[in-house]
Amino acid sequence: MGKKRIQAPSIYSLSNYLKEENFLPVYFLCGEDQFTIDAAAKTIEKALNVKVTSDFDKETIDPEKNQKVGSLIDLASAFPFGGGSKVIVVKNFDRYSDKKNFTEYINRPAEFTHLVITHYGKITDFSREPFDSLIKYNFLFEARKLKGAELVQWLIKTVHKHKLKISGETAQIMVDIIGDDKGLIEMQINKLVDYLEEGSEIEASHLKNSITSTKEFSIFELQDSLGMGEKKKSINIALHLLDSGMEIVAILGMLSKFITTLAKSLELSRQNLQLANASSEAGVSMYYYKNCIKSRYLLNEKRLLQASRALLSADLSLKTSAYDAKTIMVILISEILI
Repeated sequence: MGKKRIQAPSIYSLSNYLKEENFLPVYFLCGEDQFTIDAAAKTIEKALNVKVTSDFDKETIDPEKNQKVGSLIDLASAFPFGGGSKVIVVKNFDRYSDKKNFTEYINRPAEFTHLVITHYGKITDFSREPFDSLIKYNFLFEARKLKGAELVQWLIKTVHKHKLKISGETAQIMVDIIGDDKGLIEMQINKLVDYLEEGSEIEASHLKNSITSTKEFSIFELQDSLGMGEKKKSINIALHLLDSGMEIVAILGMLSKFITTLAKSLELSRQNLQLANASSEAGVSMYYYKNCIKSRYLLNEKRLLQASRALLSADLSLKTSAYDAKTIMVILISEILI
């Protein structure tokens, strides 16, 4: 029988530890959702400011790869300059080579120091140290990457905080177009806040007009041009995306969803389903599905298979080769649109 995975507390339970009487000596924020981790770290820092009486007692460190954790322990154990507490923000804890040695500090943390630690990426085994001890003392908080309905609900709540309205269907369309990167979604919401009056409802037409007309979100145009077999235009858009700051990982993720939806649509077309039912079966909004099935060039089993292989090859090149992002994208599009 397999070992049961230890469940880490959610990062959304942090609010229980942000009042002076409940401050923790260590806040260890980990997980795949970097957007939420960074936002939580800033919130903790702001809350801890009441404990700091000297600017010399606030420090941010970003360790080198394979650095020894002893340097962090020494810093945390040193007395503060002022009469208050020390706040040390530690970025990229995953770079430390001897993380297990941090366990001793967790068991006996300094009374005058608060550590705010970020560890980006999924931790597969929380039974290992120092993670087991961090969970034992309620110091660890995991930021899972939201998917599906959870991400849509987060989007709706975020829109409401900005005093706008959005339906579940339109929220799903935003996720379909932009992907599951909460940072990109938040950026798009901010653009819509500037565009719409307070109390307005975000509609699909707003998304189409706004997303395809900005540098960050022309991924929608890239999908359209690929679907029509327009190689030169697709390459130009892809390079434009990279130049505007979009990560190639995000582009590959969105294109993978696009190709997967097209493949599903071929099978669903044989069932003669209504558009609403077909989009529901494909797990996307009707708006996104309707736009996908306009891709005349790629709606072909042989071409979709080739596109899937090209995406797999691009992902492998990104992880193992010395090719830069632009070269990988040009090769990818050339292999999709042979």
